[in-house]
Amino acid sequence: MKTNVLMKNERIPDETDSVRDSITDEMLIEKFRAGDGHAFTMLVNRYQVRVTHMASMLVGDDHHGMDIAQDAFVKVYENIGQFRGEAGFYTWLYRIVYNCAMTHIRKRRISSWLPLGGDEDEFDLPSHGPDPEKCAEDAEIRRAVNRALKKLPVRQRTAFSLKQLDGLKFREIADVMGITEGAAKASYFHAVRKLQDHLKDYGEAYGLR
Repeated sequence: MKTNVLMKNERIPDETDSVRDSITDEMLIEKFRAGDGHAFTMLVNRYQVRVTHMASMLVGDDHHGMDIAQDAFVKVYENIGQFRGEAGFYTWLYRIVYNCAMTHIRKRRISSWLPLGGDEDEFDLPSHGPDPEKCAEDAEIRRAVNRALKKLPVRQRTAFSLKQLDGLKFREIADVMGITEGAAKASYFHAVRKLQDHLKDYGEAYGLR
């Protein structure tokens, strides 16, 4: 039976949030390699929300996204001895998630674009306050963004998500996706142009960096 490494609100005893936040990924990895199981729990807690979101976005299903996140953390658990630190831990982790998602896609022979899980909650826009008209406008824009994202090839959608939602640099995106930095830039800017075209009716209501 597969070990469940995804934690739900598990707290590390006798450690405050400020202490946990001051511990780097590399410090946690070294602690885990030395036999401290709590260190791996802290790594999972630190990244599981972002990893699950990325996996769900890639395969278009929240349930399968959870499964892929689980598989990815199991692979991290089993292969963390191979992490050498040439890139950041989160880049190494995201590449494992990406590879797990691509395996899932290949197995199910999914076409070059994938639907997202839902029309309402996948892409969170900044809050503009309690104005009902503005909230309704934001909800419509969010639906439009999700419709547009559905039409992007998986490579472009991945590059866009990693840049816009996770704040990765292009060299980090390239490492995650196993492509060149130039290809990562090209995928991102193709995605931006397509999204801008799909969203042109909304003017500047949703800005793409």
